[in-house]
Amino acid sequence: MSSTRPGRIGDKVTSWVSEQADAEHWQVKVLDLAEIDLPFFDEEDMPRNGNYAKPHTQAWASAVFESDAIVVVTPQYNRSFPAPIKNAVDYLFAEWQSKPIGIVGYGWSGAGDARADLAKVLTHVQADVVGDLGLTFPEQLTVDGSVVDAGEVATGELRSLLADLHAKVGDLADARS
Repeated sequence: MSSTRPGRIGDKVTSWVSEQADAEHWQVKVLDLAEIDLPFFDEEDMPRNGNYAKPHTQAWASAVFESDAIVVVTPQYNRSFPAPIKNAVDYLFAEWQSKPIGIVGYGWSGAGDARADLAKVLTHVQADVVGDLGLTFPEQLTVDGSVVDAGEVATGELRSLLADLHAKVGDLADARS
């Protein structure tokens, strides 16, 4: 989850995303930036060099590196994504390279600006942004964060995104062997 604001609803959206992940293909681990508590970037060396001196950076690098794929769940604040996710991306470099990533945004406009901006940043650090999904108030999401997916349109789109991520993970595994 990328929002750290009090009263955030990202936990409910993240739970919904996690529930759609087929247990046969995915072992889900939620990385909540409110719990990881990365300070604003405080490493002495540039992330590109990979010389992480701080324990919080080392833990964050391990969590990202060990993930086969990542789904970022983000709201849209002031026409973009929240500062904590930008900070979290900026901490690392090599760990993002070729990492399959999906983006699930939520907000009044489906977080279209946030999803586009985040995809641009992640592509810059050479992550493989596989796709994205936007959830809108009140059509697919209540203001308290409950997903109300009449007709299961968003559920189908999310499952398709997860299938695309799974295929990318398989392609990477094949390339390594």
